[in-house]
Amino acid sequence: MKNIYCISGIGADHRLFKKLSVPGYTLVALPWVPFESNDNMASYAMKMFACIPEKSPVIIGLSFGGMLAIEIAKAHPECTVFIVSSAKKSSEVKIHGGALSRWLIRSMVLPARFFIIPSATAIYYLGAQDEGEKQLLRQIMRDSNGRFMKWALKAIATWHNDVLPAGGVHIHGTNDKTIPSSGVHPDYWIEGGGHTMIYNRADEVARIISECLSK
Repeated sequence: MKNIYCISGIGADHRLFKKLSVPGYTLVALPWVPFESNDNMASYAMKMFACIPEKSPVIIGLSFGGMLAIEIAKAHPECTVFIVSSAKKSSEVKIHGGALSRWLIRSMVLPARFFIIPSATAIYYLGAQDEGEKQLLRQIMRDSNGRFMKWALKAIATWHNDVLPAGGVHIHGTNDKTIPSSGVHPDYWIEGGGHTMIYNRADEVARIISECLSK
């Protein structure tokens, strides 16, 4: 069995990948590595890549993890990268709340505990489909590292990238509210898919990945 290395989104962990199954592959969820306050998207991506023992790995990046995967692919074009519910370029990223939210994130003035509050607004943007999924998302957020989330949001808000590395595959949902579908140009659409479709539409995501890997 070959490995696929999975990089989660902000405030997420391996639990969002648990319904994903790609025939012939074992999914390996990469844990977050320690970060420095001066890390940016590119430097942190290299720290994550250093945890992968293979020279030409297959990587799935979810949301923030997809942006990290893009940075990995830019530096290591031998990688096969799938980004799900994510953005290939910084121009595809929307900071909800406008200029004030962007300033609050960049200034780092909000306390870390603010970022692990499972608000109804956060759950809505993540696109939970039923109460069980909402409960899972709430628990994942409570279990998250607020300091990491605070830093990661700043990394997203200050990310500058307009390079599209060869070999990357972008899968996106038409009903994604976190990274709105109107602003992205993926290789594959999943009709009605939301931001957590890797969990609640796992079979469809897996089918696309499997077909691409078999080519």
